[in-house]
Amino acid sequence: MKRILKQAFAVAGVLLLSTSLAANGLNLNSVGSKAIGMGGAFVGLADDYSAIFWNPAGMIKQEGPIFSLYGSAIMPHGTYEFAMAGINTETESKAYPSGAIGYIKPLSDKVVVGILGYVPSGSGATWPGADLTPLSSGIVLEWESMVGIIALSPAVAVRVTDQLTLGAALNIYYGLLKIKRPGLVQYEEDLTGMAVGGTISAMFQPSEMLSFGLTFKTPISVKMKGDATMSGAGILGLSVTSDAERSADWPMWIGFGVAVKPMDRLTITADLQYTDWKKLTDIPVTYENLAWQAAFAKAGKFELQWESKIQWRFGMEYRLNDIWALRAGYYYDPAPGPLETANILLPQFTYNWATVGVGYHTDSISLDVAVEFGFGEDREVPVGLKHGMPGIHGMSMVVPNIAFTYRF
Repeated sequence: MKRILKQAFAVAGVLLLSTSLAANGLNLNSVGSKAIGMGGAFVGLADDYSAIFWNPAGMIKQEGPIFSLYGSAIMPHGTYEFAMAGINTETESKAYPSGAIGYIKPLSDKVVVGILGYVPSGSGATWPGADLTPLSSGIVLEWESMVGIIALSPAVAVRVTDQLTLGAALNIYYGLLKIKRPGLVQYEEDLTGMAVGGTISAMFQPSEMLSFGLTFKTPISVKMKGDATMSGAGILGLSVTSDAERSADWPMWIGFGVAVKPMDRLTITADLQYTDWKKLTDIPVTYENLAWQAAFAKAGKFELQWESKIQWRFGMEYRLNDIWALRAGYYYDPAPGPLETANILLPQFTYNWATVGVGYHTDSISLDVAVEFGFGEDREVPVGLKHGMPGIHGMSMVVPNIAFTYRF
């Protein structure tokens, strides 16, 4: 069974997870086009398939079975300038796909179940090696990273009273880590692993005009195993390959949200979302080859020293009529990583995000479209930091997405 799950997740990884994900920390910022159109301020509303991600208790709002598909295209533009070394480069223009698939079914007026496959976490970058030769002894090498998680989450919502609903989800995670960077000539890693976590949530709706949501996601530790290659290891008389293992922590997440309907067609939402990034100090590597462990393990450790952060999110939806809705949102997304550990392979920025969206709704289908615009604040890393990569780092993003829901 475990082998079957791994194979299924590997296929899903090709379909859902990009080779270069743009996010802060290791968390992608949103799931669901309606939620994204409202700035991801969705914990207090959570009224579509993405409730399994934001607040499973919100599934209680579904009156019948629904099936949903969601897709997005992450289009980052990163820059890196280090004048002292004559470097002025940028990431290649690409669109990296991500997405989700979900199903929700009411069992009664008090119990609703559902399942969602999605990508909650990821980060990474790809840079042109020809522009970075001053950092690799004049040799053109590959600079690429991807660290991410694919999740499968069966969930349940139970109505306790007319105002209070509780929710829970079991989160089965498949982690991936790919690295290409300078080492002893070219270094590469390709690791995968599995872990299990959980979500518990609540939604309190004292009236049709007001609702509150609270969601807690447990921390997990993903142990990833695979292969490492060092093309120049033969210079030291060592094998060019070794089995490798890393443990990466995904921290506790808490979200609190409120949704208000000041008038019949207008909904306003606000969220506070806390991620306990301070638990993630580093990602060490262990090599099975003892000679590799002695020679390369210390330099192979990712130093992070991240700090816990709070995102503030705000959104609104205005229904033009029973079919069409307009949405907009904003959120502030502070960087968890300090300048002391900043680097181009795990980019960290403080973002200001603006979102817009539109929804089309009938009795049987919904079609939602949204676009995120991320404006990262440039980070200038001084020369002399032990782990920080000196220079000026920049990032901006455009993330269009679309979702389709069919109601049975």
